[in-house]
Amino acid sequence: FIIFNGSYFKEDKMKLLFIRHSLAVERDEFEGHDFDRPLSEKGVKRAKKFFKHIKEIYPQINYILTSKALRAKQTAKILNSFYHTEYEEHSLLYPGATITDLKEVLKGKEGTVAIVGHEPDLSGFLKELMYAPNLKIKFKKPSLAEFEEELKSLIHYKHFEGV
Repeated sequence: FIIFNGSYFKEDKMKLLFIRHSLAVERDEFEGHDFDRPLSEKGVKRAKKFFKHIKEIYPQINYILTSKALRAKQTAKILNSFYHTEYEEHSLLYPGATITDLKEVLKGKEGTVAIVGHEPDLSGFLKELMYAPNLKIKFKKPSLAEFEEELKSLIHYKHFEGV
């Protein structure tokens, strides 16, 4: 068992895939609220290519949980086009999410769970889960970190360039 912010969950029942959203339209090029910023064309293409390769590494995802920010939702929907699995949008995963928010959205989940979100939230979750406050992780857009008892892998889109 892993202590997860004061409560327990069985690590043998859950693999977490923390996924940073793909490239979004730049803030200075967008006039609306930051949560409404969409993926750029390059971000859509990059996400499709990235998740094509991710599907080969992770053939099954049981749940996709995403922030309600548009760029995260769009990234999660592209991911789900490869998996066709349970999909949930959560306001608790907006930028600024805490480990308590993560714990709440994970309630009742088992298997492989993808969490599509933002930085520095995703690296913050890993720091908490690993009890490593000084951990430095660079989540590029998009990238994936697998956690199952420990950090198992960190995969950036650049790993698939030229493939």
